[in-house]
Amino acid sequence: MSISVCIFARNEERLLPYCIGALAPAGLRPDDEIHILVNGCSDNTATVARALAAANSQIAVHELPVGDKANAWNEYTHRIASAGSNVHVFLDGDIMPSVGSITALANELTKNPELFAAAALPASGRSRKSWARTLLVHNYLSGNLYAMSKTAIERFRSMNLRLPFGAKGEDGLLSYLLLTDLEAGEDDSHAYRITTAKGATFEFESLNLNVRDLSIYRRRRRRYSERHFQKQILYRILKKRGLSAMPENISEIYTASAIANLRPRLEPVNFWFDLLTLRRLQSGSQSSVET
Repeated sequence: MSISVCIFARNEERLLPYCIGALAPAGLRPDDEIHILVNGCSDNTATVARALAAANSQIAVHELPVGDKANAWNEYTHRIASAGSNVHVFLDGDIMPSVGSITALANELTKNPELFAAAALPASGRSRKSWARTLLVHNYLSGNLYAMSKTAIERFRSMNLRLPFGAKGEDGLLSYLLLTDLEAGEDDSHAYRITTAKGATFEFESLNLNVRDLSIYRRRRRRYSERHFQKQILYRILKKRGLSAMPENISEIYTASAIANLRPRLEPVNFWFDLLTLRRLQSGSQSSVET
């Protein structure tokens, strides 16, 4: 069994070495592959990644000019991923997979050929219990750490199925696609395509009350807000029209008519970010009408 790890790294100069350091205890072997996709960084992530690669022949660094996780996912899946790898592990550059987690993910995929993906659960964070419960109940993936089978990667390639450039929350969109057996549409009942791997967890640094983390928090809340609205529009389109309606760029879905019925959520933690996101989407909405 051969494993390939894809790490999405954007402005992760500080935490990327910890992510790499956690891979061997998580189960990565010396003959497995590590691909660091440095995308759109404004810090020294690329320099750190190259230094890590110089010290470890397993590591290959791929520098992408645009900071977009969906685009980086497409690059790995359609261009970088080795056809010889049986298991493809995806994780963010600020994540530390827990001891044995990669082994647990790989074991799930190899023992059940019907599976397209295996999910890991959070082992840290203030909301980890409710987060884990959501993943378990809905058979969802968390973009922080999950694995996909060789068969799934081959299916994405043969279908030339790509995530929209600029899409927020690639894990939710992937979960939907896999649960519809890569057909989109209304039938998302194919729960046998995703499982949660027993013993697979991940850890990360919680945010603290300081200037740097407050800036991270604001960016995160804006991203969550756009993901919320994106999900409402995109899933409605895909359920109605299928994969043929998958946009190349997520901006295509934000038509004036699509945005008109959106409203901010009333919870205080969401309301102001939703309101600002809606104003931004309305100012940049396309004039074409969604069909």
